[in-house]
Amino acid sequence: MTDDSSNTAQNSETKGKPRGKPFVKGDPRINRNGRPKSFDALRELAQAISHEKAQTKDGETVVINGHSATVAEMILRQWATSKNPRFQQAFIEVAFGKVPVRTELTGKDGGPVVIRWPEDT
Repeated sequence: MTDDSSNTAQNSETKGKPRGKPFVKGDPRINRNGRPKSFDALRELAQAISHEKAQTKDGETVVINGHSATVAEMILRQWATSKNPRFQQAFIEVAFGKVPVRTELTGKDGGPVVIRWPEDT
């Protein structure tokens, strides 16, 4: 009988899967604030991230028209130039507000809605 833990380690190495990279002091992947405790905390965290300066994969700050772009600005620019209509709609809704949705109920042939109770029949 073989040891399962050695087989698992060997299989992951033979398939070319990297073993995880451990955290080191000052690693940016470490979440010092922990998991948000509520939706309000999650929203606050998202807003804090959106105000950070956007960076390239090399770690350089993105500069557009002479100013450092934020993460939120980069997302909006990506939505504005997307070919996906949902992203385009989301951009327009952020910029100008949601288009009002009018709900209209009508009866048969556009007439009034008639509600009949069981004792009325």
